Amino acid sequence: MTIRALKNKFENELSSIYSKSEIDTIFFVLAEKLLHRKKAIIRSGMDEEWSEISSAQLHFDLALNDLKMGKPYQYVIGETEFLGERIFVNPSVLIPRPETEELAEWIINDFTSLHNPFNGNILDIGTGSGVLAISLKKAFPNAVVHAIDISDDALEVARNNSLYNQTPINFHQKDILKSDLADLPYFDIIVSNPPYIPYSEKDNMQRQVVDFEPEKALFVADENPTKFYFHISQLAQERLKPKGCVFLEIHQNFMGEIREMYEMGFAKVEVRKDISDNWRMLRAQQPYTCG
Repeated sequence: MTIRALKNKFENELSSIYSKSEIDTIFFVLAEKLLHRKKAIIRSGMDEEWSEISSAQLHFDLALNDLKMGKPYQYVIGETEFLGERIFVNPSVLIPRPETEELAEWIINDFTSLHNPFNGNILDIGTGSGVLAISLKKAFPNAVVHAIDISDDALEVARNNSLYNQTPINFHQKDILKSDLADLPYFDIIVSNPPYIPYSEKDNMQRQVVDFEPEKALFVADENPTKFYFHISQLAQERLKPKGCVFLEIHQNFMGEIREMYEMGFAKVEVRKDISDNWRMLRAQQPYTCG
């Protein structure tokens, strides 16, 4: 079988789920992984019959079957990209979203200085795959980064990503609803993308998300959808240094409530919209200038 014939098979069987451009992206990322050749070489040999195709045929078929069942292609491939870095993922962790990249970029822009490189302490609460902790360590190599998560499985993924990306990070298994973080240092930056989707929204979400991504990392009870933000607010007020800042990814429907919550404990609060024009990010700072 040629690459072209194999690609046509993917297009025919996935056309009801993905667009042609999405299938193209998925196929070539998968082909690079299974055939151990660069995309440019694969594209140049579309009509050739390689021995590697036959030996990888079963893996292509299994991947195609998973994709047809709706499994996110990032889980099928086992990796994704975040701010240009390769990140391994599996169903133990959320697939990183572009909105979270925007949150990381906000922090990086605020704290980057040519004349005074940032070398403080950073805490990532609910680290998942570790993308925020890793991207901040990449941006601020002299910083000391800590990351916590309640899930041992998620922390295993995060540790592997940290090792692969050569970003030394201190990982801790903790439940932030029950921990005071007294065993950790004081921080200059606290960042979190906590669970914030009420269960009542579950039926209206894509099945790819609901059926495959970790429920505990997504959903909160309808009767108290901002509980994580309240606990993070309390922890941040206790564990931030005088010039410290807390950055959060938020649910647009609860922006007003969350902003008011943080205005009660911090000197200045700012919210921002994401690229889709949704209120998605919040920064709260102690009584001194951030950055």
